[in-house]
Amino acid sequence: MGLMFLYQAVVTFFALALTGTALLNFRYFRKPRALVNPNGDAALPFISILVPARDEEANIESCVRSLLSLNYPHFEVIVLDDRSADDTYAILCRLRDQDGRLRVLLGAELPTDWYGKPFACWQMAQAAQGEYLLLTDADCDFAPDALLLALGAAQEYSADVISLVPDLRAEDFWEKLIIPLQYFIIFAFLPTFLIRRTSHPWFAAANGAFLFLKRETYFAVDGHRAVRRQLAEDVKFAQHVKRQGKTLWYGDGSRTYGVRMYDGLAEIWAGFSKNIFPAFDKNVFLLAAVIVMLLNVFVLPLFWAIGGWSVGAAWAWLPFVGYCLPAGIRLGLTARFGRDTGEFALLNPLAWAMVIGIAVNSAFQSLSGRGNAWKGRLYPRS
Repeated sequence: MGLMFLYQAVVTFFALALTGTALLNFRYFRKPRALVNPNGDAALPFISILVPARDEEANIESCVRSLLSLNYPHFEVIVLDDRSADDTYAILCRLRDQDGRLRVLLGAELPTDWYGKPFACWQMAQAAQGEYLLLTDADCDFAPDALLLALGAAQEYSADVISLVPDLRAEDFWEKLIIPLQYFIIFAFLPTFLIRRTSHPWFAAANGAFLFLKRETYFAVDGHRAVRRQLAEDVKFAQHVKRQGKTLWYGDGSRTYGVRMYDGLAEIWAGFSKNIFPAFDKNVFLLAAVIVMLLNVFVLPLFWAIGGWSVGAAWAWLPFVGYCLPAGIRLGLTARFGRDTGEFALLNPLAWAMVIGIAVNSAFQSLSGRGNAWKGRLYPRS
């Protein structure tokens, strides 16, 4: 009885601490404000927007058209076709013929010591002519003032690198259940106000679909060559930036750009399986510790509460509180971002159980010798 009460108290206290972090982030995780530009369009810097594309025929036209519609006077869009097997290149050529601000590159053969996306970004950065770079993904689309918002954030926060969280669009049940957990992870686990205020790489985060920085800064930190063998290259790039003494600002870009990351459960499973274990540096013990924490804090409390009540246990109210606290965080995120509906907060245990399953699969893929597969390429265990 005493040990069970202590266990439930510790788990509930942890859930309470996560709720406190989330409340701080509801206050401090901010949207960027557009650049104040008193000197007119002529003073605005030239910006190169870089888009790697591999087998993106379903998304690339929408992405490029949204970029070419930006209300900014001086920019180019560079798209690198990374040896696509579909009609991506043909679509890009048609769009290039309609607008000279679009440049289309053909990707070189992937070197053995590089992964696909880092190599594509590195090639485009070398070809870019802009003072600033915006690195993004082919499945995103952008609000017209996206570049002004990025410059505004760089001006307001004096940061070397700006990264924004997108509007994470979700359509079917599994997408609405799992995809918004990315907001949850940021709000509950990461005190975002420390990202700009500290130099420690523990407090680093970035989204690879929106990395905005000066071209000279990109090459000063060795760009994507520094993370050339990383599948979770965005997080690793953010940590690398901090280790190089640069500053990073991470903000709410839900009104700046949007993305539907994955279409259905199969794509969610494959996509996150590619990233989760590499994001933990393929450290089995670290991932196992996190899985144990997720299981105890998010999955089990509801079942402990039901089981405790069924036997009249005095401690049963503790796991119920532990269940309600994360549900409350998710309700708050639903209200802020609007990417699911209230009943998904009640299904939080199922959502985290799916995340645990994906994490185990990610580790199994890497450790089994098969490696992690993505976009028709197999990246073997390092």
